[in-house]
Amino acid sequence: MAKLQLTDVEIYVKDLKAARAFYTQKIGLKVRSSMPKWGYLALGATKGGEDAALTPWQPVPEWGPEMYESRLKMIGGVTGIGFLTSDLKRTVAALKKKGVKTAVDRDEGTFGRFTDPNGNVLFLAQPAKTKVHRAGLSALAFVTVASRDAKKSGEFFRKAFGMRQQRERGEEGEEDFVSYQLSPKSTAITPFTPTKEMYDNPADYDSDMAHIGEETGIGFTTPDIYRLQEQLMAKGVRFKEKAEAQDWGGIRARFFDPDDNVYTLVEYKA
Repeated sequence: MAKLQLTDVEIYVKDLKAARAFYTQKIGLKVRSSMPKWGYLALGATKGGEDAALTPWQPVPEWGPEMYESRLKMIGGVTGIGFLTSDLKRTVAALKKKGVKTAVDRDEGTFGRFTDPNGNVLFLAQPAKTKVHRAGLSALAFVTVASRDAKKSGEFFRKAFGMRQQRERGEEGEEDFVSYQLSPKSTAITPFTPTKEMYDNPADYDSDMAHIGEETGIGFTTPDIYRLQEQLMAKGVRFKEKAEAQDWGGIRARFFDPDDNVYTLVEYKA
């Protein structure tokens, strides 16, 4: 299959300039790439790496009424995006000193979250086995995707894209955490099926269920989009938009998973 990499995970913000300042100055992310003319900004825990970049977008009316309105509604709420840290306790303490709203979710202190000025909630995760403990973020580790059948979604990524399954033990009484990666250091996609038992607030369950069949904000890149498109279609992958040249110089396509969640596929031109 043509080469493929998960390179972008989108969030939506009210002010791109303010978002850039927050994520670089307070969270400590680095600018990996930017195209100011098109409003594109890619931020990473490190300057480079195999993990995806966080790409904040400020919706503008020029996108067209439908896309503009739908993206405005995606500002705020739990994003499902998770960053890795080797020392959650010190990382949370450092973020709190900078005025960032943070919380530790689990008693053992290995999972937490922070909230940006737009109300977007992102996760922080510390591996169970860590040799060297350092404050700060080291990689964009995973992004969750709501699904009616998480196992079916996982099989889709494994068979159509050749992703490898990674299983992490859940806490007692909880299901295992199953993710799918293109390579050991790449950002993982973690499909999950919401159940009412997962949520303290019933509205959060309804919110996650409502996201099924929407844009995921997950973007892949490939050096040969037309070849990859044909290969994926041969495996039964459905496309919302076939590959087409864009005004900004690249080629873009958009495809569905089994739940009609939408992903982006891009080929960048020099």
